[in-house]
Amino acid sequence: MSLHYNKTNGMQFMIADFFGALKARVYDDEVRKWIFVVGVDFIGKKLVNSKEGPPNFDQPKMTLSKLLEYGNMLVQEQENVERVQLADKYLKEAALGDANQDSINRGTFYGLFFYPEP
Repeated sequence: MSLHYNKTNGMQFMIADFFGALKARVYDDEVRKWIFVVGVDFIGKKLVNSKEGPPNFDQPKMTLSKLLEYGNMLVQEQENVERVQLADKYLKEAALGDANQDSINRGTFYGLFFYPEP
């Protein structure tokens, strides 16, 4: 998903991806409600060869407050992804990271589960 958060400008995003993600969240809530009503144990019976046919969902109401809530959740998720990527990049580029990789390649890395042969 292409969603970027800039603290000075607020939300900047690719509109189709962002609104598609918001809509998906709203419909996910409807599916969760349906599962709660039907019961997890009976989902298969309701979906496979059901005499009632496939489930029918009314178009959910998308209130401004709910959309803002989901928008902020998407921003937080994107920030978490960026933090993890930054941490991964830091660990890969750290001086010891390269030294450890060299040791691993030479077979001289004394890790928790690796013991070199005498």
